[in-house]
Amino acid sequence: MVEAPLNAAYCVTEPGAGSDVSGAKTHAVKKGDKWVVNGQKMWITNSGEANWFFLLARTDSDPKAPASKAFTGFIVDADTPGITVGKKEINMGQRCSDTRGVSFEDVEIPDENVLGEVGKGFVIAMKAFDHTRPPVAAGAVGLAQRAMDESIKYAKER
Repeated sequence: MVEAPLNAAYCVTEPGAGSDVSGAKTHAVKKGDKWVVNGQKMWITNSGEANWFFLLARTDSDPKAPASKAFTGFIVDADTPGITVGKKEINMGQRCSDTRGVSFEDVEIPDENVLGEVGKGFVIAMKAFDHTRPPVAAGAVGLAQRAMDESIKYAKER
């Protein structure tokens, strides 16, 4: 990513699970030296431009397994067969954000593309959120402040 203009996307959120990452249904099954992934991700920023994805998938089939041990992170090339990137969503207020759904149908991922250890993906994903959520919140507060300032200015002019 340092030498070439590469883009990445963070495939965690799913329809039906929203911000409850532990409710994700996308699953990966180990077959020989590969993992086969099936599932859907939604509202994935930059997915239409990405060269590769960070993908969080359930690798423990036990539905009672704790999230901290049930998910694995994968690095997946965006042009891997079986990946379908959906249409660009029209986002209110953030139309320049390339947000789309991404489907994984029998996507084969080499074992060497596991990020960290098997079963530790949830922890990796949560640590990433620890770094990305505060700036997003700060931006939202700034946007709200500006909206209030503009509203007050407009109300005084009427």
